[in-house]
Order: sequence, then structure tokens, then C-alpha cells
Amino acid sequence: MISLSATAIFWFIALGLLVGLLYGLIVKREGVTVPANIFWGVIASVLTGSLGILLDFGDGLLFAFVYTIAFLFIVNVFHQHHEEDKYGNIKPRIKVE
Repeated sequence: MISLSATAIFWFIALGLLVGLLYGLIVKREGVTVPANIFWGVIASVLTGSLGILLDFGDGLLFAFVYTIAFLFIVNVFHQHHEEDKYGNIKPRIKVE
């Protein structure tokens, strides 16, 4: 049985950095910025990996990987990034007569 140690937290941070970077590069400008994806990836990976170890779901890395991707998906989907989403000034592009 693996315990929550500094080594495990190091691997969770490394996993969060990698997943956050890749997710940020994939979604580009459609979600939050790349540094924000990296930050939230590290936070999600450490939290879910620690939870995985405490609930005895293996070593926690697979658990952290899957739920970090899910967390970053939620962060990017619910981020308002378009001007019309922020300010509500939607101008119709098609003129109906």
C-alpha cells in the first residue's frame, strides 16, 4: 500500500504540470490561458491524487490523471472568454428583411 509522501506529491505536481501544459496547448485561446491551465492542473492533480491514495485507489497517478483532465475540461468549458459572453453586445450578422 502506498502512502502519501513527498515523492507521491512530486509525481502529482509533475503530472499536473504536464497535463495542464498539454491541455492548454490543445485548447489554445478557447479556454483559460496556458499558465492558468498549468496552475489548475497542478492543484487538481495534487488534490485528486491525494484523495486517490487516501481512498486506496492504487497509487493515485491514474486517478489523478483522469480527474485532472476532467477538472480542466470543466474549468475551460465554464470560462467566459468571448466578448459577447462578457458584455452581451451581440450584433446579428445576418440581416433579415
